[in-house]
Amino acid sequence: MLWENPKDAIITLMILLMVIGCVNVFSASFVTAEAMTGNQYHFLVRYLGYAAVGCLVFWLTGFRLNYKRLMSPRFYTVIAAVTVLLLAATLGIGTVVNGSRRWIYIGGFSLQASEIAKVSVILMASSYLGDRLQRGLHVSLLGYPSNQALLISMLFAGLIFLQPDMGTATIVFALMLGMYFLAGIPLRQISYIGFIGIAIGALALMAPYRRARFALWLDPWKDAQGGGYQMAQSLTAIGSGGLTGLPWGQGSGKFFFLPEAHTDFAFAIFCQEWGYVGALFLIICFVILARALFCIAMNTKDRKGYLLVSGSTLFLIGQSVANMAMVTGVLPVIGVPLLFISYGGTSLLANMFALGLVVSVYRSECAREIMEERIAAGLPPTEDSRLRVVSANRNRRPF
Repeated sequence: MLWENPKDAIITLMILLMVIGCVNVFSASFVTAEAMTGNQYHFLVRYLGYAAVGCLVFWLTGFRLNYKRLMSPRFYTVIAAVTVLLLAATLGIGTVVNGSRRWIYIGGFSLQASEIAKVSVILMASSYLGDRLQRGLHVSLLGYPSNQALLISMLFAGLIFLQPDMGTATIVFALMLGMYFLAGIPLRQISYIGFIGIAIGALALMAPYRRARFALWLDPWKDAQGGGYQMAQSLTAIGSGGLTGLPWGQGSGKFFFLPEAHTDFAFAIFCQEWGYVGALFLIICFVILARALFCIAMNTKDRKGYLLVSGSTLFLIGQSVANMAMVTGVLPVIGVPLLFISYGGTSLLANMFALGLVVSVYRSECAREIMEERIAAGLPPTEDSRLRVVSANRNRRPF
């Protein structure tokens, strides 16, 4: 393989995807940026700024923080309280954009609390469910206190739904359900979730306007100038790219044809200008990243660390798959960004924080292995801080 261990693969792919993201964000946004601000580099400069801060967050989280410090009951309470306050503040003082109140503007920067809620769900579930597993307690969606984390995530989802942002609210709740699934809830409860999901979907389709939206998802060309406009333009952009794409910067979608061209639908512009070959390359990058994350999760013995890495994988890769499926019409429009390719400051910071947590778990597991090897060899244990420094260069299980 190209890398000696999954940690190196994650760092390389993160940098590569950010470089691709910079190129694509500029191409997809310079027309809109010029019209909005008079500066065609507006979104590119902001992306680079957030990326620089994100790299610092990744380094501090992955190489200076022991993730176990975030797994205490006290921190669990702090995460829940801060997230609820941010979501409530968004409803109270947030700025309305396109009919939704999702952002808090502080100076020239914006904060999207719903993106923070996604990471909060992973941290809370890893801490709470991991602790129950380590103490030999059962994990269940039914009955308190086992479902405490689920109830808090429902509060998050409810506050996000009021913004309104049904897509993100669904993702936050689904992330928590996924964490319970990873923790090993009984199979019958999984079937209950399936039945409830089908029932909710059937009830939702009873409303005429939802049936109309469902029909447009199946065939956006029925109303290509109305309700199906965004999806029709997205499919047109992707199809016009052909095998190798149009000349860079000349994709027509960004010229006010495709709404949200640099955010939720950035993948459509990428496909238009890099073609199916470029799209395949990007998908391969995500597949390799998923394999690296999966490799770390499967080799992590600490239950909290396992849930943290698995939840981060579900968050990062699952959301990326959902975005590409949405842009290509496989899923309805749900408003999720594509990892590193879509513009979004809070989203970028949340993604890099999640990757930093994964690296922290990896280094901690390397330190544990070194400790076990020393004990097996009859040598005295070494301080954990020294072990984590040594483990930074350890090639643990070739990737």
